[in-house]
Amino acid sequence: MASPAASSQNLSSPRTSQQTTASSVASSNVFVINALEKIASAREARRNKPLKEAVDAALKMLKENEPIPEGQTRSTLILTALQTAIDTRSVNLMTIALDCLGKFITYNYVADMENEVAQSQVMEKVVNGICDCFIGEETDKKVQLQIIKTLLDAVYSTSNPLHLSALLKAVRTTYNIFLLSRNNDNQNVAQITMTQMVDHIFRRVKSNPNVQATPKDDEEKTVQQKDDLQMADDGQEVAQDETGNEETIEVEAEKKTEEQATIENDDTTTTNITVTNAPHETEAESATYQQQIIVEANMARTEMNHKLPAGKSKDNYEDFLNDTANVFQEENSKSSTSNRNNLTIVPTNETSGISEGRDSFENEGIQEGESETEADLYIKDAILVFRALCKLSKKSIQSEWGNDMRSYSMRSKLLSLHLILTIMMSHMEVFTSEDVYFSAAVRDPSGHKANPFILEVKQYLCPSLGRNAFSVVPQVFDITHEILWRVVQGLRVYLKNEIEIFLKEIVLRILEMRNASNLQKYSSLKGVLRICEDPQTLVDIYLNYDCDRQALDNIYERLVNVLSKVTTSHNQPTNSKEYDSHPDASSNTLAGIHNHSVIIPPPLTTATILHTDKQNSQMAMPESAIRFKSLECLVAVLRSLVSWYTNNSVSITASDESKGDEDTPRASEDQSSSPIITAHSNSSVSRLNSSIANNGSSQALNSASNGPSRLDDPEEFENLKHRKQMLQEGIRQFNWKPKKGLVLLAKNGFLNLQDPHNVAKFLLSTEGLNKTLIGEYLGEGDAENIAIMHAFVDEMDFSNMKFTEALRFFLQAFRLPGEGQKIDRFMLKFAERYVHGNAGVFANAETAYVLAYSVIMLNTDLHSPHVKNRMTLEDFVKNNRGIDDGADIPHELQEAIFNEIQNDEIKMKDEVEAANEAALVASPGPNGVLGISGLQSALVSAGIARDVRREAYQAATEEMGSKTEAMFRNMLASRRRAGGNDTITFYSASHVEHVRPMFEVAWMAFLAGISGPLQESDDLATVNLCLVGFKNAIRIICLFHTVQSEDVDLQRDAFITTLTKFTFLTNLNEMKPKNVEAIRTLLEVAAVDGNYLKGSWKEILSTVSQLERFQLITSGLDEGNGSIMDVNKRPSNPSVKASMEIGRRASTVSGRSRISNSARSNTQLSLTEEVTSASSSQSLVLAVDRLFTSTVNLNGEAIVDFVRALCETSWEEIVSSAHMEHPRMYSLQKLVEISYYNMNRIRMEWSNIWAILGEYYNKVGCQSNFNVAFFALDSLRQLAMKFLEKEELPHFKFQKDFLMPFREVLANNPDVTIKDMVLRCLQQMIQARPHHLRSGWKTMLSVFATGACESSESIVHMTFDIVRGVTNERFGDIVANGTFPDYISCLVEFAKNQKFQKISLPALDMIKGTIPKMIEIANKSVPLEIHDAHALTASTLPASGDDFLIKFWFAVLYGLKEVVMQSDDVEVRKRALVYLFDTLKKHGSSFTPEFWTTISHRIVFPLFDDLKTGGAKRKMTAEDLSVWLSTTMIEALRNVVDLYTFYFDNMKDMMRHVLGLFSMCITQDNDTLAHIGCECLDQYIESNVEKFDNSCWDLVTETFDDLFEKTTAYGLFDDTRDLVDRVQALSSGETSIQQQQQQDNTAIDFEISEERQRNFQQVIIKCVLQLMLIQTVNDLLAKDNVYSAYPATHLMSLMGCLGRSFHFAKRFNIDNDLRMALFRFGFMKQLPNLLKQETSSGGCYVSVLMRMYANLENIHDRDDKQEEIEKILIPLCNEIFVLYAELDHETKPKNIAAWTPVVVNILHGLAQLQDEDFLKHVPRFYLPSVELLGQESLLPEIRMALRTLLIRVGTAYNITIEK
Repeated sequence: MASPAASSQNLSSPRTSQQTTASSVASSNVFVINALEKIASAREARRNKPLKEAVDAALKMLKENEPIPEGQTRSTLILTALQTAIDTRSVNLMTIALDCLGKFITYNYVADMENEVAQSQVMEKVVNGICDCFIGEETDKKVQLQIIKTLLDAVYSTSNPLHLSALLKAVRTTYNIFLLSRNNDNQNVAQITMTQMVDHIFRRVKSNPNVQATPKDDEEKTVQQKDDLQMADDGQEVAQDETGNEETIEVEAEKKTEEQATIENDDTTTTNITVTNAPHETEAESATYQQQIIVEANMARTEMNHKLPAGKSKDNYEDFLNDTANVFQEENSKSSTSNRNNLTIVPTNETSGISEGRDSFENEGIQEGESETEADLYIKDAILVFRALCKLSKKSIQSEWGNDMRSYSMRSKLLSLHLILTIMMSHMEVFTSEDVYFSAAVRDPSGHKANPFILEVKQYLCPSLGRNAFSVVPQVFDITHEILWRVVQGLRVYLKNEIEIFLKEIVLRILEMRNASNLQKYSSLKGVLRICEDPQTLVDIYLNYDCDRQALDNIYERLVNVLSKVTTSHNQPTNSKEYDSHPDASSNTLAGIHNHSVIIPPPLTTATILHTDKQNSQMAMPESAIRFKSLECLVAVLRSLVSWYTNNSVSITASDESKGDEDTPRASEDQSSSPIITAHSNSSVSRLNSSIANNGSSQALNSASNGPSRLDDPEEFENLKHRKQMLQEGIRQFNWKPKKGLVLLAKNGFLNLQDPHNVAKFLLSTEGLNKTLIGEYLGEGDAENIAIMHAFVDEMDFSNMKFTEALRFFLQAFRLPGEGQKIDRFMLKFAERYVHGNAGVFANAETAYVLAYSVIMLNTDLHSPHVKNRMTLEDFVKNNRGIDDGADIPHELQEAIFNEIQNDEIKMKDEVEAANEAALVASPGPNGVLGISGLQSALVSAGIARDVRREAYQAATEEMGSKTEAMFRNMLASRRRAGGNDTITFYSASHVEHVRPMFEVAWMAFLAGISGPLQESDDLATVNLCLVGFKNAIRIICLFHTVQSEDVDLQRDAFITTLTKFTFLTNLNEMKPKNVEAIRTLLEVAAVDGNYLKGSWKEILSTVSQLERFQLITSGLDEGNGSIMDVNKRPSNPSVKASMEIGRRASTVSGRSRISNSARSNTQLSLTEEVTSASSSQSLVLAVDRLFTSTVNLNGEAIVDFVRALCETSWEEIVSSAHMEHPRMYSLQKLVEISYYNMNRIRMEWSNIWAILGEYYNKVGCQSNFNVAFFALDSLRQLAMKFLEKEELPHFKFQKDFLMPFREVLANNPDVTIKDMVLRCLQQMIQARPHHLRSGWKTMLSVFATGACESSESIVHMTFDIVRGVTNERFGDIVANGTFPDYISCLVEFAKNQKFQKISLPALDMIKGTIPKMIEIANKSVPLEIHDAHALTASTLPASGDDFLIKFWFAVLYGLKEVVMQSDDVEVRKRALVYLFDTLKKHGSSFTPEFWTTISHRIVFPLFDDLKTGGAKRKMTAEDLSVWLSTTMIEALRNVVDLYTFYFDNMKDMMRHVLGLFSMCITQDNDTLAHIGCECLDQYIESNVEKFDNSCWDLVTETFDDLFEKTTAYGLFDDTRDLVDRVQALSSGETSIQQQQQQDNTAIDFEISEERQRNFQQVIIKCVLQLMLIQTVNDLLAKDNVYSAYPATHLMSLMGCLGRSFHFAKRFNIDNDLRMALFRFGFMKQLPNLLKQETSSGGCYVSVLMRMYANLENIHDRDDKQEEIEKILIPLCNEIFVLYAELDHETKPKNIAAWTPVVVNILHGLAQLQDEDFLKHVPRFYLPSVELLGQESLLPEIRMALRTLLIRVGTAYNITIEK
């Protein structure tokens, strides 16, 4: 027998007939001669004359070279001899002859024939002869072996390769020998040979490809054929399956013979057409052959009957001979069919529907077969063999044998399945290659020709797998599933719909069936694992099924959910060791073998198969193994998603596209789905291949478009997925409330509610809709529902259907509702539609309607369990009498209907299937489903007794198998009906983005699936697998960190939080080694995905913190639980402790002091040594350290997240242990460490980090626990020192930021020691790194300013000392860094300190002392550069020029002002005020006018802000305010007058404000202030009167105007009208006493509110102020220099004010009612008057006017006003005289006293008038003056004045005689 090696050699160097020379034949003659001589010398030959003659003839020809007789050749002579020897049926002769035939074939003896056709005819005869040697199991074993060898030679022959029927016969014979031989060795050899033959047949296809012909040639070679062959074949096959073995064997054999005869003839004709001149068998030959078969069958039968026990004789090898003959031969009838020309070509990654419309097969005429190439024949051979194997694999196992592995049917099935698997594993490229096609096939639009194998797979392999996939025989089940996964991985591109059925109906169903055996589930999961490990397949499944609306089920999503369920299932109480048993993955023998070697199936001989069967039945599969395998699958999915991302993250560019020509995408598709041994190889292989595959896909699919775009656009698929989700949501809604569902579906655009036909189509064609609810909805009585129902029925076609058939078809589409009216509507419409499609069956629709109703009732009556008396045929006929338009329906028809309904109830297939499935998937009862007490026990007991329950289960699974098989058939049939238009697109994935939706859609299932086992199992393999799952899941979430959505955050948090919980660090008592592994995983996650963990860092760092605490506890230093020195009653391992020291570092510092207190605690932890050592292991400690050290690799955002989380963790540590003396500060310490590690980060990142860190240090530094605050400060100091080492460039202010916490701590921590520490830290920094301090000065000075406000003397003193030191040594640095204002602010704080005057005064002196220093700096020849990082616009200024000085002056002056305003010490205030105004006076000359304006507004005037009404006043007590006013304010006012007089010229612009300031003082209700205000106003005007110009006088006049206006007490008249009225009412007329009393009472009753009283007080104040003002004016004008300088115009205005004041007072004084009212109502304690105002204003008014009128000084502008004055003055004087004359000395002495000076003044004035004026006016006054003499008590002043006047009269009128 040819060894496999030899066979492969043959392949590698195929010999052609041309190469075979006569010499090689001659050299091989020796073999033939020897064989013939052996035959001749045998005993049998001597007796057999024909044999002897034939042998002699051949020998003579060979030895003696005798001439060959006419019409024969050398080869025919030899063949005749050998055939005759064989015909003797002698074992010896047959063996020799067969051996010789082998040589004959090998050495190509037929080469001497005249042409190739003759040669192949001879070869066929030879093969027939060889095959005929096998006559069943009686055939001698040597002969069997020889037959196998010779047939292998024949098949391997390359000179005259076997084709079609001959080849099939050879294969069939080998197959039969394998099945029927009783010798195990022969069985084995036959099996191996069979494998080699099949391998060779497929290898030939690859090595002899068709050369692409031009399209023109193709057109010439159209071949048409009839599809009936195909249909007949299907029918026949079904018939065969269903034919029982009930008939006797003779009949069976006879039937077979007839069949074969027809097939043979058919075969002959077909072959003649397809193969040029195929062998012409005569009919006689054919008949003898048939006879021979019958003889063999009879012999076999008798033989078997002797051997087998009764009852088992049915499974005959004779059946098998016939069966296989049938299978192998009937293929021939179709050898031509496979040459169809109208196969639609399948583009690389797209499966077009295969069109086999009947019209293409109308014509049976087939053209001459010359079009057939050698390659076509090879392809046909392979197809026929493959088809035969598929059919054999599908044969059902006769139930009499049970599942006996030795039975023919079982071994036949196993071998055929193994061979199919071998083909799928070794020759996948034959199925996928584009080079495999029939030369006559038509190209499709993209220029490809269809690979005919795909059709075979669809037609034969898929149904076969469907049938065997549920087998209860483990071997069949395993091998079927192995093939199934090969198909899924290798052919998914071509079998989109088929694979959906595989996955949905087979794989997922087996996993969901509660009572599928564990072995089955395990085997399924092994296959699932393969898909899960192949990223390409996985993503393809998601794209093509989950995102496809046509596929209603989401296969990928459902798969993950099912796996998750299996992983977390609890079938019985599990112990935690449950997951421990998981069989070794390598038990799958086929997985590891390389793709392209020939795979030898395991021996299936009767001996070995029994052995393996026993082994299998003993090996029970525990639940845990299934759960573990399922977990492996889940984790593999996650792994694949990650590797898909990593492999594809490099986008495939268009430039790769060009490579598509050289490599065949399909071949590459195959490689990428080769069995993967490790995850690593997988990733690299698929990386390589995905690119190739994608190029293929994009080329093939984009033939129409020009661009290199890849078809699986992620966005498009996400939209598709979204659409599908909406559709499913709509269906879910419909199945709950149909109306709502339809509205939702319409809203989302799936149907149009306005169009009943559209809705009807949707209801009819959409999968998943509940048929009961469809019925309910369509049965509703609304017009809309009825319209849809009618459209729904109109969509159905009942043409040419029997009535019951139509009714059944109708009732499958929905469930008929129970309500009569609804049924009525349905039946009416059905009847109308039926009659429409079947005219003439009934008289009218009415008949159909009544009959339909009647049949429904009959169905219910016959099959309802509630009906006792069933309806009979007579009843039925009676019911239907006369319904056909008065006539009866034919009785036969009624009887047929009755019988049909009686035997076959009308019920919905869906419901029946659902019930069956429920039975299979339901949770098992005590005896399991169908009463099976667990499938395992049934398998074990199979050999012992007949197990009825088991058979029931088997029947159920058989049923499922048949159903699945039927699905494939229907799919193919429906596709044929649809024709070629039904194009199916398979998308090959290439984008990374698909990973995200794939994860999102199933993340909860992943989480549940990997966390369940982690919780329950302690087995480390399981735990590690779960943890790998967690790692990958988190990795996926992190890979899509760019997607900003709450979902992503939620997912990440969910996984990390779950993982954190599994560390059990919060529950130390229950810690196990697996929890330590969880910690390790968490650390790995942090290491890998740290950049994208965002908020989840918190969980990780909390875990690290708890781990450290746990390590402390285990090493005996505990914080909460006291000392646990006895871990498991043993002292801790010293090495563990040592390793701990590394991890703990400074934490132990705080730990040591705790040991002493450990006695307090009683809580003891019981931890295993294992956990303790694992948790403290060096690797874990290092991992934690690495976590912190590797923070330097985090990106800018991640480090911020990390720091934030670490701060939160640290705060939790501190808060939770704050009650202890030494709280936990592990994380705080780590904060310092990571700050050190990250010191080299860029400033921008540091600023973000410090925003969090600084804030945190503020918080910690203010902790009440001294140790915490101290540690925080020390850390801060170290960090600050580290930061200060780095040079800070100008205009940056990071130093300022990182020193800020010192200020916060100083301000907010009440502990003086800590405050002291802050100051010492800063002092150290100033001493150690003064040259590096830049923007830090600002913060330092603000810290010192904070220190200056402290109440502790030591702190204030210390701060002052530091500042003094800085002033002496670092003043230049302070100025250079633009922090001089801060320095001043700091000193100001000292000066303002309430408690320590002895520091305040030196601080003031220091402020003053900066002035000379600054002036010195400004005057330097090389100016100092100032870098002010804090200015609004950072700038560098030279320290010279106005700008610099302005800033400096302003800082100093502002500081002094602040001290003046805010210091509580009068002495300090006083000194500050002096310094302020001295400085202004001393250096003001250099100030610009602008700067003076600033100083006035920002420094001088704000000193008086307290006077402003409505301004923000300082919060002072009345007492403090009064002290402030009477001391500082008055001093300040005087200084203002002094300053503004001193710099009057510079500050003329300020005059308005200065006058305003005085006005403000004057109008205060504080006498002193008003007085000082008046005084200052007086002084200011007097001092500057010489410098005033016109505008200044305008201002002065304006000020007086304003003041008089403001101080006029209008309120006296305005608010008192009602009082006057009341008083007048009281005093009017004579009234009775009672009335008088009543009115008195009313007067008394009339209350004055407090507010009114208060308001009146303001009125009184105004009167007082006006008086003061009149006095000021009087004093001012009494000064000659002021009077002389005062311009007349302005003076007249001023006089106007006085006049108004005089008249106002006079008006009040004469209004007695008003005065009386004010007195009566208690506003005044005595009768009020404004006498003083009247007299002083009048007096001043008169005296000034007199002086102006007289103009003795001869001021020129006074004369201009002469007339005006005269008009006012004369009537005024007159008025006063009259008034004075009327006064009564006794009653009004005050008035007299008040007016006398005025009158005297007038008299003097008159006396001093110039002559002309005097003469003009004196007559008018003469009489009133003389009248004064009539007063009784004439006052001496009046008397003297009168005297002067009268003398002047005398002089003027010359009536005096001079002495």
